[in-house]
Amino acid sequence: MSPTPTADSPTTHDYSGPLRVWHWGNALLVLGQLITILFIKIIVKPKALVPEFQAAAARAGGDLTKEQGMNIARLMSERLWDWHISIGLALAAFWLYWLVLQLTVPAGQRFEARLRAAARHYRLAPPAARPDAQHTLLVKLSYLAFYLFINVMVLTGLALTWADDVTWLHGIEHTVKEVHNVTMYLIIAFVATHIVGVVWSEITKDRGLISRMVSGAAQKSS
Repeated sequence: MSPTPTADSPTTHDYSGPLRVWHWGNALLVLGQLITILFIKIIVKPKALVPEFQAAAARAGGDLTKEQGMNIARLMSERLWDWHISIGLALAAFWLYWLVLQLTVPAGQRFEARLRAAARHYRLAPPAARPDAQHTLLVKLSYLAFYLFINVMVLTGLALTWADDVTWLHGIEHTVKEVHNVTMYLIIAFVATHIVGVVWSEITKDRGLISRMVSGAAQKSS
């Protein structure tokens, strides 16, 4: 029988069903958000699309003015923004789901307890075990940063969603948008680093990590 996870077990990983649902659901939603931004900012750019619309209309024997082409491109952009907002609301729901998980799981399995355990393990680790303890602590700190990024992304996204309907939110809309955009790049950086780290762990000292995150496992010692 696997030992019960506790806050004193910094190498214990929680691959429970609810957490796996949050992990993969959150990953898909973040990916969806980034894809919509990719289309809005790079692929569906009104000024770049208008000549293509006009050329397509000409080939079909029609005539499309620049203003008409801009209206079509804006309509496409608005539809993508609608998708972005919908996915953002789903991401907010998953954010709330994660908060509920943290409040309902046993105290020793909460992220806060795991972070404290990793810090304590690092402080008390003998010299020979210090590198592994440091790695564990850095991983936990990177997760903490990601949770903070998600909090900021969700809160600023909700603020932007209702900025036109709430006077005081409309007054800070520009600042909120800047924070939202910067946070997006921080999340992209984390996701890239996380994927590289997971693949590296999988092919080195933590084989089976990805399969455990898919199928579930109570714990895995480093």
